[in-house]
Amino acid sequence: MRMRRLLAGAVAAALTVLVAACGGSNAPLFGPPAQGGGGGPTPGTVPNTMAVVVDGGPTGGVNTLYATVTVCAPQSTTACQTIDHVQVDTGSIGLRIFASVLGGALTAAQLPQAADLAGDPLAECAQYADGYSWGTVRTADLQIGSETAQSIPIHVIGDPAAAPVPASCVSGPAENTVATFGANGILGIGNFLTDCGSACVTGVVPGFYYGCPAGGTCFAVALPLANQVQNPVSFFAGDNNGVVITLPAANAPTPTVSGLLTFGIATQPDNMLGNAQIFSLDPNYGTLNTFYNGMVFASSFIDSGSNAYFFTDDTIPVCTTQTSFYCPTAPIGLAATIQDSFGSAASVPFTIDNAIADFATNAAVLPNLGGPVVSSLPGAFDWGLPFFYGRSVYVAFEGQFLAGVAGPWVAF
Repeated sequence: MRMRRLLAGAVAAALTVLVAACGGSNAPLFGPPAQGGGGGPTPGTVPNTMAVVVDGGPTGGVNTLYATVTVCAPQSTTACQTIDHVQVDTGSIGLRIFASVLGGALTAAQLPQAADLAGDPLAECAQYADGYSWGTVRTADLQIGSETAQSIPIHVIGDPAAAPVPASCVSGPAENTVATFGANGILGIGNFLTDCGSACVTGVVPGFYYGCPAGGTCFAVALPLANQVQNPVSFFAGDNNGVVITLPAANAPTPTVSGLLTFGIATQPDNMLGNAQIFSLDPNYGTLNTFYNGMVFASSFIDSGSNAYFFTDDTIPVCTTQTSFYCPTAPIGLAATIQDSFGSAASVPFTIDNAIADFATNAAVLPNLGGPVVSSLPGAFDWGLPFFYGRSVYVAFEGQFLAGVAGPWVAF
């Protein structure tokens, strides 16, 4: 039985709001090609690829990877809206769009609202480490790059048609707007196919799905897999067994970088594994081990949606004004070892800068940003977006058998 952890990608996505005044330019900057894996083509030259960018986004955040997604009413070619600055998140599952960015050619009301098994309107709660989002579940067609996903359940956050939020969803402050979250939506393309899995099929799990009868109070419900918010890549006609994120190297604060999101693994010449090393993940939680400073962090994860390295080290000073981040007096060179349960291991060097000094550069790319892991993720080492700079990172979905290894796994 698999249950979604707190949407790991949103742990630090929300933290970007803390440094909203320190964002960078929106102009793309192509850097040198990333190393590792099979390399990658020029953005836009291959149908299974699309350009992605790290920039200041709609609120001036840092280390946030964005893509552009087109959302349409089911089977319509005219009731469509293209939405930029949707966060690319390997730590969560499903497309989540803020209702406030819809309008004009497509409104939330034009997307059919899903229903629970009793026929009541379906809503969803997404609980993060520092807040929650509430909205409706609706059906849409998606275009992501040149790929399409038809009639897929998505989460429309802050939908004015949503019923009042139930008490069991509330966990910290509400994050139902672009201003409170820092992106126009979330493209969750992690290792799993649905955002709750069998746990929500076999039982009622508060904090996930809710039936909302007219004039009544929303209540948590069980939900079949097919009705849950889905990984959109798994709905593609091909190139649907995983994704590859390739970003250029960055060693110091940089205004912005552009990279590549490639769909599929070993389905096209551009997404072969090459010399990338595979690390199997826990099939229930998507985690692996990180060995750091004489300790093992058994609930660790690699997550493009986190904007820093988040880990526990009491010897590194925490910033006095930005307490979610570390502020050493000088850059610190560190290393940790990533290892899976089958013995695959790799030592990963990284550097931690003074976060306040980094924010003062007004750069959106801060490759040496780190901070203490939140208390709601005990035993975790969160390898956030800084880990992705200079690498091709492969994310293989559950239920796939690639390169002789059963998914879910990651490789780099």
